[in-house]
Amino acid sequence: MCSPPRSLYRLRTCLEQSFPPSDERYGYFNLPKIVYPADPDFSVAIRSPFGNSQPAVVVMAETADDVRNAVTCAAEAGYRISPRGRGHSYQALSNSNGYVVVDCSRLCKPEEFVFSHEEGDWILEGQKYIGTVYSGSGCTNAVMLAATAKEFAPEEGGLFALGACPSVGITGYLLGGGSGDVTPSTGWGSDDVLELRAVIWNGTNAEHITANKEENTDFFWASLGGGGGLGVITDIKTAIVQSPEPLPHEDRRKFLYIQNLEFHYFGEESKREGLESFRRFLYEKTEESHKFGGSGSLSSEAFSVNGIYLGSAEEFIESFGKNYLLQDFPPSTGYHTIYQKLTSEADTLEDVCDGTGPCQDWPNFHGAIIEFESYGEAMLYKLCDQVAIKDELGMTGTQTSGDWCKDLGISSDNCVSGKYGLPVPKCEKREVLDALLEAAYDP
Repeated sequence: MCSPPRSLYRLRTCLEQSFPPSDERYGYFNLPKIVYPADPDFSVAIRSPFGNSQPAVVVMAETADDVRNAVTCAAEAGYRISPRGRGHSYQALSNSNGYVVVDCSRLCKPEEFVFSHEEGDWILEGQKYIGTVYSGSGCTNAVMLAATAKEFAPEEGGLFALGACPSVGITGYLLGGGSGDVTPSTGWGSDDVLELRAVIWNGTNAEHITANKEENTDFFWASLGGGGGLGVITDIKTAIVQSPEPLPHEDRRKFLYIQNLEFHYFGEESKREGLESFRRFLYEKTEESHKFGGSGSLSSEAFSVNGIYLGSAEEFIESFGKNYLLQDFPPSTGYHTIYQKLTSEADTLEDVCDGTGPCQDWPNFHGAIIEFESYGEAMLYKLCDQVAIKDELGMTGTQTSGDWCKDLGISSDNCVSGKYGLPVPKCEKREVLDALLEAAYDP
């Protein structure tokens, strides 16, 4: 069936009938439901860090019916659809020129999430998932991290695979593959998707379908890893995967933030040996390396990594040490191992050792081990450290005013002046992490 000739008149008429004019405004950006290029809010409605495209109209959908109406109007008027979660498409595909943008951010309603605590086998041998969550397609990484932390007790070790940027939408992330700190253990983000609900145009009308391994299977499998584009996703059911079991003599799971772990080169041979050791660890020692994930950087003098380790400091030292990933520097060099932890009884990170104490027998490597008793706290600390502290001016992926304590509703005692003079949070304090959790839960 051929598409009808494009008609802006038919499009506007249909949208006005489906969405009667109203003075109501919604969301953080205080936008109306329908925004045209001539409207004063249009520049805000097409906000995107990537590209400067000019869509025909932006529809701020709040329900699946809103999505269905928008798709119907677009199809009958000869327009194509550009679904948008949070607008992080590097190719600016969520704001395509001349398309009808269906923004799904208002479909994120944490109070309507449907959790289950069913269990089943997962990807790795002996691994299991401990629950599922049905969420709106417009949610962010931050919302899903907070929702998982609220629903599953720390000792359960529930993991929602998410990326490094808190404001990235989960639909593009999951359907595009989805890589993050815990994906070596949980699988790719697309591996964790169990079911989709979407609005599609079947040639005559807009249809709201459910797709999984048994129903609408072509749509389901084509969506996973392909980035979407076959319809407008409205809801996603995702597995909550359990983190590895603690060591037999430990009473609870531990989660580490590995900060600035460096491996220095001493000539070309040392460089090759260091990089080869890390490659072998990742690809040949997967029974150990699946517990670690993160990001790294490479310079002429060293490579460094930051990430999450699913286990205790003792496990990390043993695993990385025997795989030649911890350099032992003499104390005279000024390098020393830093080990801190936040226990359930403490209000702030505590120094366990600083080159002495319980870790005096460890290699004296350059880097920090920061231990938490929940996945949520470890990830929130990492996001706080990388977004608020290291990117003080850019504050990538946030809506902060620049005064974190004010935005989080906590005392200014919990912030300190950053290197550029802006008040940045003391990430080591529990009050800050708790406030970040509540802020992350707000879509």
